[in-house]
Amino acid sequence: MLQVNSILFPTDGSTCAEYAHAHAAFLAEQFDAELHVLHVVETSGLEDLAAFVEITEEDILEQLHAPITSGPDEPTDDRVHHAQRTNESAAEGILTYADGQGIDLVVMGTHGRRGMDRLLMGSVAEEVVRRSVCPVLTVCGNKQPAPDRDVNRILVPLGLSDHSDALFAHARAIGATYGAHLDLLHVIESSNFPQAYGLEDQAPDEEAVERRVHEAMTRYADAAQEAGVDATVSVRRGHPVEVILDILNDEPADLVTIATHGRTGIKRLLIGSVAEKVVRMAPCPVFTVKSFGKALVSSAAVREDGAGPHSE
Repeated sequence: MLQVNSILFPTDGSTCAEYAHAHAAFLAEQFDAELHVLHVVETSGLEDLAAFVEITEEDILEQLHAPITSGPDEPTDDRVHHAQRTNESAAEGILTYADGQGIDLVVMGTHGRRGMDRLLMGSVAEEVVRRSVCPVLTVCGNKQPAPDRDVNRILVPLGLSDHSDALFAHARAIGATYGAHLDLLHVIESSNFPQAYGLEDQAPDEEAVERRVHEAMTRYADAAQEAGVDATVSVRRGHPVEVILDILNDEPADLVTIATHGRTGIKRLLIGSVAEKVVRMAPCPVFTVKSFGKALVSSAAVREDGAGPHSE
């Protein structure tokens, strides 16, 4: 089970932020968690945009207490905290607030109100995902989303690295929260057979690699089934980002759960090329699990769920 006591919902009053709010409110209800609603006023030379972006406290309250289509009621007032902060950077303001309040999960939209050159995904949301010490759920505003609680299929790309057990433990708990099916995916990059496959001392054998991958992924699926979460395994070949996006285009998912780092990456500096591109380009919400920092599942749950090569 996910351990979520506090959720941060940064808002600029945009439609995309409201889509994210529905998810934040639902999760707050599910876990009886505090919901922090934050508006950051930037001071870094944006006076010319102030009139266009102007959001008052009354605006925020009106939006938050308006009915949510197909979503839950707003959590009771004693669990909702409204805050406004001033900072040169919206991302910095969000991160500072999250660290100061010990937030467990950030839920935010990927695009804001500022138009073409101020898309949140190129700046604020991407920086929050990159630097946050807690998981982040990003919600895109490209189209009307499915109702926040209507998450039926979750795509879970697993890299079979030393971070895979933690990602799977989160995905299994998220699947249980929504009663959703897990599509466990591994993409074999044919030109590169890393140590994760346990074949570093011999010339790569494609059949051996694929057999080992299927065995590891099947153990994950079995662990999910044992916990009452439906799961299937998919193994593809190609470039991970291209395969993930192709799958989402052909077989739309309601949510992607992905780790910020796989085999490479520098903590707190790089999201990792695969996760970064999926967060930016996926047509559905993306739940980003950190390979460092705060986890929403216990270490015991990670050990129990371990099924990949690094758990043997």
